Amino acid sequence: MLLKFIRRINNYYMRKTTIFKQLILNVVIPAVSALLILGAFNYTQTKSILIDSSDTKNKIISEEVIDIMEIQDVALEIIEQYLNPIMKSYSNELVHNYFKNTENIEYANLDEIRKELGMDPEMEDIYIINEEGFVVNSTFEADLGRNLFSFGEEHKHMLLEIFKEGKFVYEKFTVEDNTKRLKKYTYHPTLDGKYIVEVGIYSRPADELINSINKTVNELADVDVQLFINKDNPLSLTKDIELSTDEISFIKERFINQDSIKISKKINKKKLFYNYMYIHRANTDLYKGAVIRIISDRSREEIVLRNELIKFISIFGLTIFIVIVLLYRKTKVITHPIKRLVDKVNRVTNGHLDERADVVGNNEITTLSQKFNSMIEELESYYNELEQKVKDRTAEVVRQKEVIEIKNKHITDSIRYAKRIQNAILPPENYVKELLPKSFILYKPKDIVSGDFYWMTKKNNLVIYAAVDCTGHGVPGAFMSIVGNNQLNYAIDVKKARVASEILDHLNQGVVDTLREKGTENNIMSMVKDGMDLALCVIDYKNMKLQFAGANNPLCLVRDNEIIQIKGNRMAIGGNYDVELPKFTNHEMDLKKGDVLYTFSDGYPDQFGGDDGRKFMLKKFRELLLKIHKNPIEEQEQILEDILEKWRGKEEQIDDIIVIGVKIE
Repeated sequence: MLLKFIRRINNYYMRKTTIFKQLILNVVIPAVSALLILGAFNYTQTKSILIDSSDTKNKIISEEVIDIMEIQDVALEIIEQYLNPIMKSYSNELVHNYFKNTENIEYANLDEIRKELGMDPEMEDIYIINEEGFVVNSTFEADLGRNLFSFGEEHKHMLLEIFKEGKFVYEKFTVEDNTKRLKKYTYHPTLDGKYIVEVGIYSRPADELINSINKTVNELADVDVQLFINKDNPLSLTKDIELSTDEISFIKERFINQDSIKISKKINKKKLFYNYMYIHRANTDLYKGAVIRIISDRSREEIVLRNELIKFISIFGLTIFIVIVLLYRKTKVITHPIKRLVDKVNRVTNGHLDERADVVGNNEITTLSQKFNSMIEELESYYNELEQKVKDRTAEVVRQKEVIEIKNKHITDSIRYAKRIQNAILPPENYVKELLPKSFILYKPKDIVSGDFYWMTKKNNLVIYAAVDCTGHGVPGAFMSIVGNNQLNYAIDVKKARVASEILDHLNQGVVDTLREKGTENNIMSMVKDGMDLALCVIDYKNMKLQFAGANNPLCLVRDNEIIQIKGNRMAIGGNYDVELPKFTNHEMDLKKGDVLYTFSDGYPDQFGGDDGRKFMLKKFRELLLKIHKNPIEEQEQILEDILEKWRGKEEQIDDIIVIGVKIE
């Protein structure tokens, strides 16, 4: 459009040539075009800077919200460590004392039981869940009759697993549906497996933490910041608000698409920008994903842009008027300055922002040149300021990266040194082959250091070995592996234990005494929780006898193409402190040539993988052992590792892995 306009003007003035017309043609039109381009460029740049500034501020706010949420996760972890033993104590009392017989459990007076247990009626509740997932009895009336299977397939699967495996489960803090407060739950199946006893506890420190964080988030900036969780029914974690149906649907789309989007709305004559950003949270169970919504009022920016446009149009119109009048009266006087000004304008339009118009005399052209220079200086200032901000930001990112790399190196070096210490306690390969000639050990730590370890010794005619799984992995698990190794040696060398169950009894007492003696019971055991699980075998090759004792872990014996599982006691080493330590059961049997013994931790069966990302599972693992037991014992380790890697695929290894196979000949 602009080029067509210039051609028409040119054709008109070429028919009648005068100095004034030529001046208009050669000076005014290019100058006007340059001013229009500069004005549009200035307007566009101003608009871009304002938008970038607002976007940068929103990004900084979202990053601060994420940082605050990470602090919240750490604080909630600390609170949970305090609540875990309390809730487990309540649960054990309910299952083992009050509900040994579940005949009248659905009609039990839970309020009276809660009172007898000393539970806080305002903060602590009891629920009874039947096999169909319904809450059939509860101190929390709002949930009575509720179907917990309807909370989603993941929650339903968890409850079914508890019924199936009969295990006690902690659940991390979650948002309670009725009160919108954080609540922590535990699940414990009854002894007959017909019901689950659920304990739920609110936490005043958790409430205060959430309120404090919400206050901090709301005070971050002069924008409306809200954090939405729960993709099925979005609710604000920072404010108590009601969402419209359209807003709920829109936020659900963000959870499904896991994207970020910006939209503008005009409400009450205000131009508001809604910025939705999806964030993924991998290290917390409180919420796996969340959507941050930042509402910013850009009405002021619109006013600034409108004023800039009015200012440019005013300056432009006034300048053109003055130029035309002066050209008409003093054509020859102003011709040369205008030509020079046009040259400067052309250079500026080519990107030379350091150019300035020559300011000569004291007339309208001088004023035009000054205004032009002022405009270019302002534009150059914006450009330089933006460029400097980019450089400063880049330098800060590089500096922070260097600091993080140095810290990571120090941490990694320390952990690698710890691995050297841990490797020193493992039996060397030649010692293993001397004690167990026909054997293999599949040992795959998850991290640099491991919570799983293997131990063996020979006393008289007895070969004693164990596959040990310290609850947890990494540094806490490695700490417990050293404690466990020392206490096993102590049980054999000092206590002279030669019976499998007695060895575990001494080990259990030694672990508990060691942690109490060091005054680290609360700190260390809060990291490793229940201590360690293991399977321990005592083989008398001379008399072909076998002793076995286990803490949670079994022994699998393959004989005559049949796999026999001998279960250990359902308790962990170092898992009880407030009562007299229980005794472990000793299993004895005759051995036959060709028998194959397998002991292992839960790392292999619990590994996720396959086409649908499920666990390998213990049943499938036993079938695999039966399938490969006839292969040469030296090849079985590689077979197990190849099958594990194929199953795992792209999934991360979730736990330390140890499998020990021994063939009797």
